[in-house]
Amino acid sequence: MRNFLLIIVFLSCSLLTEAQNISIKDSIITKHNTKIEKEKLIEDFNQLLETLEEHPSQFEFISKDSYEKLVNIQRNKLKDSMTVKEFYQVTSPIVASLGCLHTRIVDTRFFRTPYKYWLPLIVWFENEKMYATNNCVENIEMNPGSEIIEINGISSSEILKTLKSTISADAFNESFYRGDLNINFLYYYHTYFGFDSEYKIKFKPYNSEKIFITSFLINEPALNYKVEINNKPRLGIVMNKENKTAIIKIKNFNYFPRGRQNIDFFKEEIDTYMKKIKDENISKVAFDLRGNRGGNPECTKHILSYLINKEVNFYESNDLNKSRNRPITVKPKTTNNISDIKTYMLTDGRCASATGQMLAVVKHNELAMIIGEETGGTYSTHPGRGATALKYTKLGLQIGTERESVNVPELKLDKGIIPDKEIKLQLFNIINGDDPLLNYILKK
Repeated sequence: MRNFLLIIVFLSCSLLTEAQNISIKDSIITKHNTKIEKEKLIEDFNQLLETLEEHPSQFEFISKDSYEKLVNIQRNKLKDSMTVKEFYQVTSPIVASLGCLHTRIVDTRFFRTPYKYWLPLIVWFENEKMYATNNCVENIEMNPGSEIIEINGISSSEILKTLKSTISADAFNESFYRGDLNINFLYYYHTYFGFDSEYKIKFKPYNSEKIFITSFLINEPALNYKVEINNKPRLGIVMNKENKTAIIKIKNFNYFPRGRQNIDFFKEEIDTYMKKIKDENISKVAFDLRGNRGGNPECTKHILSYLINKEVNFYESNDLNKSRNRPITVKPKTTNNISDIKTYMLTDGRCASATGQMLAVVKHNELAMIIGEETGGTYSTHPGRGATALKYTKLGLQIGTERESVNVPELKLDKGIIPDKEIKLQLFNIINGDDPLLNYILKK
């Protein structure tokens, strides 16, 4: 009898938990699927167009006629009522059509959505195909390297094509699309395709032609990888004493410890690293900038000051850059200067904005050997400023401002900084836990 009562209690608790989970699921997904009436959507649509008109070079990469045709096509897609997701599907291609990295439309709800609603995949795009680099789905056949064929009935090729049309990239830089998607796929996927209570994934295991279909329900526990990808360190150093090599990882140049920008903290950390490099008689230094989308030029200036032995030009000397307090020249550090040490910069397609500008100066002045992939940005960009969020959909907006450039010979705007040594991180490297860029440096 006692055992029977325990079973009843257990089942009751299980049913209650399941009911609570369903309630939570319904409350989140239902909220995401709330409809907004057409009159309000039209008002937001017009507000967006007015904001885009503030861009100083609105038709630099798209003709006015092509832009207006696109606007009319997308305007005709406005329905009697739509969700925020559906409105984003209509408007994001218009924003991306300007070819400006810093002109963006953002659905911030993604960052407030519990991890358990996220697609259980970390993906890697290579040769226009999508691969899983983790084994997070409860299916032993989906091993790292599995090719993703479909997600919820949509082919991976269609997903890739669709998401690229929504990503803001300087001059439609192809290297940036791939680099950004390899890091931010979950954001772009869920912002465009939304959240579901169940994800059905069609895939082929690594090195197999057999096709499987697996499902993932959001009521399953949140996976640890979802925490890991949001808590990677932004700044750090690894000392390889055997090879007398220091590897400095800089995730971005907008350092926000505890939520507030603190450039002084960034500088102090770099100062500490430089002293450590000198104290330990390091002979090679690698700045790992892969995934670094940019940030504050004060940070990039600080890095450069340790790499030079004489004053160099940085930003172009004009009234615009001076009004923005951009550093026109950079003077060398006299303490712990590493200009006499062999230095490398590791790059990928996500290196853009201030990162791309710094790399243009590095390459022009031959301050370091650049290794990796073509960057997603170049010597010139339109810095962004915040704009008023759309009134009813609450989608965030950023708009590019007057173009600014660093003081190097003019480069093509639709090409990134080309590395001195091209080495691409590939799927088999990720599967095997291998880093060909670092291996190249350590063997030099």
